[in-house]
Amino acid sequence: MDKLLFQFGNRIRGLRKAQGLSQEKLAEKADMHYTYVGAIERGERNLSLSAIKKIAKGLQVNISELFIFDTFKRTANKSELLGAEIMRLLTSLDTKTLLIVSKVIKEILRLSKS
Repeated sequence: MDKLLFQFGNRIRGLRKAQGLSQEKLAEKADMHYTYVGAIERGERNLSLSAIKKIAKGLQVNISELFIFDTFKRTANKSELLGAEIMRLLTSLDTKTLLIVSKVIKEILRLSKS
């Protein structure tokens, strides 16, 4: 099995589970068949760029997020689940709101170091 396909599939599985989505629900959101999503997660499919774009859209993440392999293992832990949930929430915000959120986060981090 191709290591890259295996890592990519694990990443998709981790992001999907972090969002509480079934394979069927992700497939619906990505306009794919659920068996295809399962094959992707198992590392059995070599995806086209179009399919990768559909998966990213279905997961509501940037395409680049799909290639961050070292953060998600076979199963996600609590901090990974929270991180994915925060990312999902942030992707729906406009630029002005994101700037405000960024300032708030920076202030929280500054205060937590004190």
